[in-house]
Amino acid sequence: MPTLLHLDASARPESVSRQVSTEFAVAWKAAHPQGTYIHRDLTARPVPHVDAAQIEIVTRLETAGIRDLPEARNAAQSAEEKASWSLSWELIEEVLVADTLVIGLPMYNFSVPSAFKAWFDRIAIPPLIVDLATGKGPLSGKRTIVATARGGAYGPGTPRHGSDFQEPYLRAAFGMVALAENLEFLHSEMTKSGHVPRLAQFRDIAAGSLKESVESARESARR
Repeated sequence: MPTLLHLDASARPESVSRQVSTEFAVAWKAAHPQGTYIHRDLTARPVPHVDAAQIEIVTRLETAGIRDLPEARNAAQSAEEKASWSLSWELIEEVLVADTLVIGLPMYNFSVPSAFKAWFDRIAIPPLIVDLATGKGPLSGKRTIVATARGGAYGPGTPRHGSDFQEPYLRAAFGMVALAENLEFLHSEMTKSGHVPRLAQFRDIAAGSLKESVESARESARR
């Protein structure tokens, strides 16, 4: 049966990105009543940032050219390495079993929240990197849906389009581990129009953007 991994990275419980990712999850569970649902809140349970212990393990794996997952799983040597590596593998196992990932991801200062970056840095280990010879990796074939929330407008043709470092970063990062093969973005924009006076004129645009994202999330979840 299919498995959905649902990640949320917004610090706000009522955030737009959480609303859209939840809409996807609800529709997915309705469409897959026998499926497995995993939810990880990256702000309620922050992932520790990569430390010297993980870097040491990854460096050894890279030096030895180790791409075998079982071998990598047992690569930690010292107590410090084992403690750090076990944290990473808890996250890695969730990604490995998932058929679909939905990620509620706000834009913070033109990019992604550090809570999400900490998660990604933990899972981007050598065995999961795309094989340059084949263009494939262990995560190939999975669907990835990213529900973003942006305070302004960053689409093509907008003044701030060139300041969008969120989607380009994610395409590059996910591409490295084969999660960009079936990557879909649901952008909700102008979210700050609800409380920033100078943006009040864009509230209708924000409402329309959110409505479109919710509808797209529900439709996408049923596929």
